Amino acid sequence: MELQFSDLGATRLVLRATSQALVEGDLPLPEGRQSAEVLCADGSVTITGAAVNEGAATVEGRVRVELICRDGDEVFAFASSAAFRHSLPAPGAKEGMEAEAYATLQTLSVEQAGTLALSAVLDVECLVLREEPLRVLAGIKGAEDLECKQRSYETVRYDVLGQETVRIREDMSVPNIAGVLRASGACQIRDIRVGGDTAVSEGTLTVTALAVGADGKLMQLVQHVPVTLETEADAAGRNTASAIATAEVESLGLAPIGETSGLMSVEARIAVRVEAPRMETITLPQDAYAPSLPLSCVREEAQLLLRGETACFRFGASETLSIPDGMPECYRVAYCAARPVVTSASVEDGRLAVEGLLFTRVLYQTEGGMLYAFTEDIPFRSENSGAGAFPEARAQVRMVSATASGAGRSVEFSYTIQISAQPYAVVKTAAVTGMEECPQEACPRGIVIYFAGEGETLFDVGRRFNLPRKRLLDTNPGLSEMLADGQKLVLLL
Repeated sequence: MELQFSDLGATRLVLRATSQALVEGDLPLPEGRQSAEVLCADGSVTITGAAVNEGAATVEGRVRVELICRDGDEVFAFASSAAFRHSLPAPGAKEGMEAEAYATLQTLSVEQAGTLALSAVLDVECLVLREEPLRVLAGIKGAEDLECKQRSYETVRYDVLGQETVRIREDMSVPNIAGVLRASGACQIRDIRVGGDTAVSEGTLTVTALAVGADGKLMQLVQHVPVTLETEADAAGRNTASAIATAEVESLGLAPIGETSGLMSVEARIAVRVEAPRMETITLPQDAYAPSLPLSCVREEAQLLLRGETACFRFGASETLSIPDGMPECYRVAYCAARPVVTSASVEDGRLAVEGLLFTRVLYQTEGGMLYAFTEDIPFRSENSGAGAFPEARAQVRMVSATASGAGRSVEFSYTIQISAQPYAVVKTAAVTGMEECPQEACPRGIVIYFAGEGETLFDVGRRFNLPRKRLLDTNPGLSEMLADGQKLVLLL
């Protein structure tokens, strides 16, 4: 008896570990600056690496903080960051396994106490995966009557066609702007064309800046700049018709062009990643028998991580925010910023539902020119089709733009966010990875009239009575694999 095997490229989930990480440290001020008050602290978290050790997973990354501070009557802005390294208990994890990590910045505070003291709480999730092929039984040489019960699963894999950082320089019209204190950007791709060895992505770079107007007053600048991003792409043999591109703004700088032109140059570094989704079918043998040989199955338990196609969609809304009691009335809004956090992502009736909070900070001036700031937590919920048959989802959200305007005791806050959600399923199953000899069971001889039970299949009946499918079909023409409850079969044993 010679067993034959095949290797399946199935992603197996070993475990999912979650934990909270506290990141603390001092943030150095720019040279020559002193901060009397932190007006706004915004931030984000980036994972730089994840590794699996014996019984543990380690996640590394950086928390980036963007600050607007006041030094006397002068307002200034700067960015800083703090590195973190966090270990999560991972029972069953072993060297050589893969790690896939996610981190969400749940809380962020920067306290003024002589120095700027950062305190951030991260929700960290780490998936420990086995990516090596799963070896399963494919056949037995010399046992042509081998019968197999199989089950197929669908999953999506993404082939990376290309990724690189693209530098762009564009001009935009910004009349009555004297200078820029802080700028950030978000890039959305609306169209991609892949041909030969090149991918051309068309999109929009949304620039948000805290600027100083020609009259010396603080003001918010939001501009949408069309961009064309060209990257190298290896598209040979790939399904480029469904290619997708994602873009992350790594750095952004604004500079006035001359003193009176009313133009400003935008220079940015944008990391572009081009991928093509590929549907893959994973077929696992779940049971097997050979009527001519006394064999029993050797099985391996597995948790398959199945993924659907990532859905990307935008969501925007407006909210009326009230000035907190005890604070003076607003004469004009100078600036606002919002940090989105996903609180839940789920699949409801085949639709992706994403809920979260926008941690919003609004800076405004009174009629006398004094600057004040307040915070508001704004809930959001967005639904979109695209979950398919997958029961769960993981979502990430990023800010595209946030603006506020108004006066008196309330301001009107408007925002647009970009949501990226991937549906997925974790399936517990077993695969036949081998066969071994076992004692021959005595089987009755003769003609048996058998009535199928609920959910029983042709394979189940054949295995129970050690009969090949062909014999069952010869004596019961027209049988289908799935039998009806109480269906009558004639068995020749």
